[in-house]
Amino acid sequence: MFSFYMKKSYADWSPGIELVNIHYTWTPLAQMPNWEAHRETRAMPRGGTLLRGMGGTTLDEQGQSVHTQTEVIHLPDDGVRRKILKLPNEILDGATGKYTDNYLFHHYFEVFRNGKRENSQLYTEEIVSKEVEYIDHNGNLGGMCIYWSIGDWDSPQYQPTEEQNFTVRYGEDSPYRSFKFYGCDNREEFSRNRSEMLKALPMPRRFVGRIRGPKGSEVHQRWHVGGMWTPIHADRWEDYWEYVVHNL
Repeated sequence: MFSFYMKKSYADWSPGIELVNIHYTWTPLAQMPNWEAHRETRAMPRGGTLLRGMGGTTLDEQGQSVHTQTEVIHLPDDGVRRKILKLPNEILDGATGKYTDNYLFHHYFEVFRNGKRENSQLYTEEIVSKEVEYIDHNGNLGGMCIYWSIGDWDSPQYQPTEEQNFTVRYGEDSPYRSFKFYGCDNREEFSRNRSEMLKALPMPRRFVGRIRGPKGSEVHQRWHVGGMWTPIHADRWEDYWEYVVHNL
């Protein structure tokens, strides 16, 4: 996955606010935004629309893997405007020519009130990443995603993990890297082959992934897990484990 999601809110502080837009962009550290070069703009309705379950898979009644159905939730007008924003996992730093997941996120609100337009101050947050891990002592995990959301559970999303020895044994370009499952044509074959490859790795197995967001923000997290592939569909399983809250 090459993007992550987070929610931004704006509380109407005065009567007569007809429309609010959020303008945002991103830059390398220590750089001010160039709005002429890049600008994202999203309207922020009162209440707002939330998307749940972005980027995951689940098992259907036949034990086959299918994409998670994104749930669209329309919130009632409570005087607060909300928008789920999509940000890149990494950006290109022109000074180094390399991609980095440590960068600045800039945004401001454009407010139309009583027929007049005004802008809020500019807000800048540092985007950072954090490695999280799960240690499998039983050897029964065939797949694991970080299921997480920033601030609350309004923008939950899935981030694949990788077993730490998988790329050491099979290489960075292996067609059975965990994240390639989402784009493969034959998920049955992928799951069978990957499970056999995982079984050949030493125990305990350490599944590692990275989450991203504003520095210091609160993260709500669970694990979305699935068992090793089996030809018996009724024996296939998935579940959500644990619930922790921590900070980036």
